[in-house]
Amino acid sequence: MTFHVEPLPVLTKRPEVLGAILVLTGVLLTAVMDSIASTALSIGRLDMLGDIHATTDEFATFDIAFVAAKVTSFLVAPLFVAARGPTPCLRAGAVALLLASAAMTSSVDIAWIDACRIVQGFAGGTVLVAGQTLLFFRFPSRQQPIVQALLALGSVMAPTTVTPALQGWLVDHLSWDWIFLSNVPVGIVALVMLAADRGRTFRHEIRTPYIQIALAGIAAASLTYVSQQGSRFNWFDDGHIILLTVTGLLAVILLLLWEFQFASDRLILPASPLGNPDYCFALVVSLVAGFALSGSAFLIPAFALNVLNFTATDAGALLLPSGAMLGCALLVAGIGVKKSGINPLALAPAGVVFFASAMWLMSGSTSDSGAVDLEFPLLLRGFGLGFLFVGLTLFALTLLPAKALPFGIGLFDLGKQVGGLAGTALLQTYLDQQLAYNRTILASHLGVGEVVLEERLKAVAGQLEARGLDGVVSGKVALSVLRQAVDRQAVTISFNEAFLAIVLLFLIAAPCLILCKRLLSLLSAAQVNISSQAAIAGKRR
Repeated sequence: MTFHVEPLPVLTKRPEVLGAILVLTGVLLTAVMDSIASTALSIGRLDMLGDIHATTDEFATFDIAFVAAKVTSFLVAPLFVAARGPTPCLRAGAVALLLASAAMTSSVDIAWIDACRIVQGFAGGTVLVAGQTLLFFRFPSRQQPIVQALLALGSVMAPTTVTPALQGWLVDHLSWDWIFLSNVPVGIVALVMLAADRGRTFRHEIRTPYIQIALAGIAAASLTYVSQQGSRFNWFDDGHIILLTVTGLLAVILLLLWEFQFASDRLILPASPLGNPDYCFALVVSLVAGFALSGSAFLIPAFALNVLNFTATDAGALLLPSGAMLGCALLVAGIGVKKSGINPLALAPAGVVFFASAMWLMSGSTSDSGAVDLEFPLLLRGFGLGFLFVGLTLFALTLLPAKALPFGIGLFDLGKQVGGLAGTALLQTYLDQQLAYNRTILASHLGVGEVVLEERLKAVAGQLEARGLDGVVSGKVALSVLRQAVDRQAVTISFNEAFLAIVLLFLIAAPCLILCKRLLSLLSAAQVNISSQAAIAGKRR
């Protein structure tokens, strides 16, 4: 296999200002399209279930199909980007995402919706990889801190803040169809903007690794199902979860063996970024960052809906202040790196501290908390995420060679996605277990004969009688009200413990990541030393 990297003329001269702005805007809008498709079902779930008459299992396949296709595309899309160039792949992905989103509303057939979600997932992964690659090729290195910060507005901020808020409004005032239809005008504008990029198509000879792609698809489908449905079936107490886990892990092992051990001219990573120790470290950190981002994005709206009784619109709007701060932090971090020239990784510890502090403050919430009480923690969360993701992205990708860049971006996005899947799955499981435990503990204090319990029941019954209820009925209703209060308190405590679990994750992960960075540095130094000795020995011969 040959892999030729031709010089890109856009790297050697300053991009024309208007064209550069249009291209950047187009890439940003394609990232927003992916965020709309990614978060659509979490907001429109109940309305969509009622319209299409799907069972819980059938509805679950919509998300599984999307995520599995997206995970697979992070490995496959770089091959197309390397073979055809980022711009054609970006345009093709935007068109596919636009058409699949519109097609979602044309039928309520389960198989049709599954097919549309697969196309959306694969197209979403493609636009993220191709778009970021295009920006690295289109803009000089000195502008990358700001460019990557702007891109993160669409790829990080939009799916966790802006799109849930807009989708909540659409669900409350229109219908779930409009969530997907909103991708149509966004896609059209994105394609118009991308027409400003007139870069020629680069064709590199790539031999498609069909076996690795098939293994990646099997692993993605199996493990995505396990991560999203494992908690529901109590994980490994269920036979089909065990079977799918074994299938997925076996596919991963075979993929790694085929890629790195078997001699082949068909590789899924024909230009691997894994030889760079800094990139390898950033890839490991991306798993933790994805866990924190997706885990907190899952917990906060769920807390607002289940504990604070917010509407879909209010729950979506809850993250808007955090999103605004995230956007500001992204820009501050990008400008700061450009102006100061500091190592981008230096921003990550500050981001972790801000984010962990936000989760610690969230762990002190009560069932009487309101949007005002959550405002400051959410602002801290946004500021922390902005610093973390800009620093990590620049550190991971800036120094990669052009031929390895698409593959580095794909793996980096895969790390964030896998971390996010693990975060959501583990926090959901932890939440369910703690909820059952806290209900048991609280109920144990409600035994017959408890003085405080009897006084509370009498007080509630008295209030109900004052409103005209019969004495016998008021006693039964008072008991029901008290049970609801206990359940709500158990749910509140469980969410607080889940927020605290994210803080503990960082406390445990921090020393492990420091050790990992040290080990990678030592390994890199040892490899350089071996190479130097081999070169000296060769010269002596």
